[in-house]
Amino acid sequence: MSFIPLSVVRLAARAWIVLCALYFLWEAVSYRGFFGRLAELQLGYFGAYAPLLTFLFLFCLAALPAWLVLRVLRKRENAEQSIEQNRLNPIKRAKTLRAVLYGFGMAACLVIAGFVIFTLFMLPGTTGARQTIAASDFGVVSVEEGPARIVGGEVGEIIFFGQDWFLGDDRMAFAPYRAAGQGKSARVFVQLDATDRNELIGLTQKPAWSGLLVEGGLPGTARALFNSIGVGIGDPYYTLYIDKNSLEIRYWLQAIQWAILAAFLLIFGKVQSRRIRRMEAELSA
Repeated sequence: MSFIPLSVVRLAARAWIVLCALYFLWEAVSYRGFFGRLAELQLGYFGAYAPLLTFLFLFCLAALPAWLVLRVLRKRENAEQSIEQNRLNPIKRAKTLRAVLYGFGMAACLVIAGFVIFTLFMLPGTTGARQTIAASDFGVVSVEEGPARIVGGEVGEIIFFGQDWFLGDDRMAFAPYRAAGQGKSARVFVQLDATDRNELIGLTQKPAWSGLLVEGGLPGTARALFNSIGVGIGDPYYTLYIDKNSLEIRYWLQAIQWAILAAFLLIFGKVQSRRIRRMEAELSA
């Protein structure tokens, strides 16, 4: 550290914190890496996982070394500075904290905007004629997203899991829908109308399944669980949701949860601004 300017070390520590936030946000959105493993550990013990809490835990754990470095640098600077400079340090630290709060608050707002735009404009709607598709046609003929009825297959292995959003929870069950002789791999999955495992007991095969078809569409948790039980996922694959609300609900819950986080950060930033003004007034008195 003695060979590297303290300003460079400080900048590197702050950059590390920002990179940690971006990296674990990417892991959370794509459900992979440390986030995916920690989510699966929670699923194994509790049958559900808390996405935002998982992200915050990983971010804080990874950012802790950089925060400790910044704390050591601050103490070293305080010891080397004059009394007058030390009087100004609390205000400088308060302004830095305010910048961090506002910065992460605005980043959370961007995440919210992304969820809202994706949900409103990138998910299929319910307009248009309902298409009827045979299970054996997936991967062979062109398939459109939207209202659909699928026939000619059987429901396979069922997975059930939950996501806890603090505001509420989301319990979902999915199963592959395959034509006879298609093997373990599947190109279409159906959402089952069940909010707890007991409702799955009475599930029977049906001649047809209707709902809203979307390309891809399985939550990362579902993909991991299917892979763990040996169910292959085709490329491309499709998911038939019960209705539009079932497809959109987890995105809205995530947007609302990030909105609460953003509100807390921005409110604390505003409180910090008032604290700074009070400190400056006391210093100039």
